[in-house]
Amino acid sequence: MLAAFATPLFFASCKEKTFRELAGKHGLKTGIAVAAGDLYGEKEKQIILDNSSIIVSENSMKWANLRPNEKFWNWSDIDALVKFARENSIEVKWHTLFWHQQNSSFLGKLKTREDALAAMDSHISTIMERYKGKIAEYDVVNEMFNEDGTFRKTLWFNLIGREYIEHALKKAREADPDAKLYLNEYNNEEQGNAKADAMFNFVKELKDGGVPIDGVGMQLHLSTEYNYDFEKIRSNVRRYAEIGIDICFSEVDVRMPLPPTDASLAKQTEIYTSLLRIAKEEPNVKSFITWGFTDNHSWVPATFHGTGDALLYTKNMDPKPVYSEMLKVLKK
Repeated sequence: MLAAFATPLFFASCKEKTFRELAGKHGLKTGIAVAAGDLYGEKEKQIILDNSSIIVSENSMKWANLRPNEKFWNWSDIDALVKFARENSIEVKWHTLFWHQQNSSFLGKLKTREDALAAMDSHISTIMERYKGKIAEYDVVNEMFNEDGTFRKTLWFNLIGREYIEHALKKAREADPDAKLYLNEYNNEEQGNAKADAMFNFVKELKDGGVPIDGVGMQLHLSTEYNYDFEKIRSNVRRYAEIGIDICFSEVDVRMPLPPTDASLAKQTEIYTSLLRIAKEEPNVKSFITWGFTDNHSWVPATFHGTGDALLYTKNMDPKPVYSEMLKVLKK
């Protein structure tokens, strides 16, 4: 009788670990940004399950899609995402409460500081009370800095001032004390960069002032056309650790000029694997999220014309060689 059970047990024990499982052994959450339709295709769902211990909606949580007018809240896609995540033991990250893009047109009617604060409070409380205990993390404010390190002149900044960020963080903590609160930004990864240094100094100021903030998102929309100093990225991560701030590699993709060359593919692999090593080795990097998974739905070609192939799966949803190299990083 023992022999009858030996074969299935042997094959079960030899089953390859998924990306999600391998990363979890290092205490690292991994995930992808998903479109609403990704939850309904069998191949898409399997990719999400294999790769994600945390997921984020690519667009459904932004003002223009969530609340296209004052009276209507479009909860259906988010509810479906939250349900899928809970059924599969996946955390959900909210992206984003406040941003300077993809806003609802009715926000243009806000004219005073008081109006803007009331709109912020209503937005935060409506969302966070609805999903209390169901959303693990929030990008409370997205892209608040210019490249020179000055504050971006957004709708909220212009009406309230820079304290809109502090106000949003405090209100979010009140709404859901257990949710992790992040500020998210791009080009903020290398220590010594004007934006990166401005963000660190601002977050330290918030932390020193007792403002509730748990982490910083580094988007990491990178390109094979540029060189990156990975030691400066690591040192930046470490200085956040020194002040008790977690890091999320929050929107990773690595674009290249099309058609790809052997050199650009090698450079892409170097960038992806170097980032993953930092995420694996630095304890305060809590998650590594790619902005999508298949080149078939990437935002890159429409935004950076002449470039693409930025993600880990082909248009046919097959893993690329770079994906295998990343698995090797996690297996060590």
